[in-house]
Amino acid sequence: MATSSSSNYNRTALQIITEALELAGAYQSGETISSEDTQSCLQSLNMMVKAWQADGIGLWKNVDAVLYLEQDEYLYSIGPTGDHCTKVSDGVKTEIATAAASGATSVVVDATTGMGDTFDRNGIITAVTPAGAGAITLNGTLVASSIAYLPSQRKILIYSSGNDSGVTFAIVGKDIHGASVTETITGPNTTTVYSIKTYHTVTSVTISAAGTGNIEVGCVGDFVGIELDDGTLQWTNIGAALSTTLTLVNVLTDDVAVDNHVYSYTSKLERPISITDVRLRSADGKERPITVKSRQEYMALSNKEDAGVSNLVYYDPQLTNGNLYAWMACNDVQEYMKFTARIPIEDFDSVSNDPDFPQEWLLALSWNLATIIAPKFGKELSTRFEMRALGYKQAVSNFDREDTSIFLTISDR
Repeated sequence: MATSSSSNYNRTALQIITEALELAGAYQSGETISSEDTQSCLQSLNMMVKAWQADGIGLWKNVDAVLYLEQDEYLYSIGPTGDHCTKVSDGVKTEIATAAASGATSVVVDATTGMGDTFDRNGIITAVTPAGAGAITLNGTLVASSIAYLPSQRKILIYSSGNDSGVTFAIVGKDIHGASVTETITGPNTTTVYSIKTYHTVTSVTISAAGTGNIEVGCVGDFVGIELDDGTLQWTNIGAALSTTLTLVNVLTDDVAVDNHVYSYTSKLERPISITDVRLRSADGKERPITVKSRQEYMALSNKEDAGVSNLVYYDPQLTNGNLYAWMACNDVQEYMKFTARIPIEDFDSVSNDPDFPQEWLLALSWNLATIIAPKFGKELSTRFEMRALGYKQAVSNFDREDTSIFLTISDR
């Protein structure tokens, strides 16, 4: 008898909920589940998964991350609206190929291998000359169901082939946390203007009066950090299609010498729940470990702003962005930190979502959800049932552990 030749079995949130309701005896197989009960169980499923994260599960959510350091800085915000930290797989390092002077609008780099070509001048609105005031239809390649989804949270741009400096554009969107972002931008005069705020999605663009030229709305390209001759990093975005001559959204604020470092990435790292295996990578490519300390140990340091080579960090996960405290503060922006970040398990935003879990966890999800939702439906499960559910979770929790060394020492006492 032939086997399936597949190993990709999975269940949606709705299928996990259905299994849990049947296990709890709240519904019979084939019975239609009400939308109210479905949403109530989806809420319980999300809360259960969030509580499980406190147990340290989620080895599969570990990612290698890179934090680009700033001159004399010791406190870094790590998260989608924080400082410049990304996945190692997303970060790119190159060098300046041709010296550039302060005020330059572009730099020439050795290579762009691995950089994202995410600049899009008309990804939100393609060329149009509005006949009057009002909302402009979002019709670019970034738009789906009347919402523009940017490659990551970043600034938007407005270009016009004519003089539209006499009109304004009201932008409405959201950041990556779902918070509303609004802004009014004065129109360009045969050039490009940029938003001050950053957006993850854009839901409307409204012009205050008739346009003059062909107007396009899009987004800036990847983040780019350039080592200046004064020893600092200047961060901006790529302002044109990707090439070894990088067009910059903001002009250089100091001279740039040949072989100065240039860093680039597309998306900022999600807020880590925890970090481990911190290393400092020097300009010659060598890495050395950095000790992760507790809050008490870090707070005991007498001068937290001392500059030098970092040798310890303390991480506070917070709510939206985590805080990483480094000691000593950076004194060489050609160095950067790498670490292993434990990223939160994704939410079930819809009953059609697949779980952000390996398939080995499906049984544990449904049985443990049954124990949580049973009281909602007036069901009392047996101790044996609850022990089986706990056993399924424990089995995969043990599976979700990393092999490591154990060291035994002899006590002096």
